[in-house]
Amino acid sequence: MRHGRAKASRRTLQFYRLNAPHLKSPYKILLDGTFLVASIRNKVPLWDRFSKTLQHEQFVCYVTRSTLNELELLSQQSAKSKQAGDSEESFFDQARQYGLDECEIIENCNEVANTNEKLMNKRAFRDFSEASRDIFCLATDGGNNRLAYFVATQDDGLSDALRTMPYVPLFRLGRAVLLLESPSSASRQFTGSLEQNKLKSAGGLMTSEERKIVDKVNKRD
Repeated sequence: MRHGRAKASRRTLQFYRLNAPHLKSPYKILLDGTFLVASIRNKVPLWDRFSKTLQHEQFVCYVTRSTLNELELLSQQSAKSKQAGDSEESFFDQARQYGLDECEIIENCNEVANTNEKLMNKRAFRDFSEASRDIFCLATDGGNNRLAYFVATQDDGLSDALRTMPYVPLFRLGRAVLLLESPSSASRQFTGSLEQNKLKSAGGLMTSEERKIVDKVNKRD
């Protein structure tokens, strides 16, 4: 099973190297709160697992300020709740501390959020937390993840939304096992459309005038 996961990860990274060259080493991994809490709860050595999955290429972990604030709020709520145990509160605290100690902190996402405002309204992600909205905007900037983030999350809603956008690699945890998802259908379809456009323009060597002539001949046929 371990060998199979490693082989699948290699294929996934190769896909992005060939089709999305902006996703390159040093890789940028954007962690959300659900992923951080799950890694603490399952005692996952993230740095080691990321390194192995990324074939020991260089990488940097990132966390948004809104994610850190969200974890702090959850810790405070757990402390006030009579139903929550000390361990749950500790998970939130440890997850936040990991973000502070081991990750580069993205302080402000407003500029990117503004560029994706139409997309957010169209998809009606009103149920997203501020942290999830920030992560979505960062990972879909430009429509094809031009900021080149890998996203690590356990949030099904966020994951489903990111899978509809091309070239957003996703990490998730299956208990204590780190998994790099295969490229989404959106990524494969986007790649396919690019390949078709290349073929239509003879690999980019055909001029616009030549393209018009070919189109006229195709219409006659």
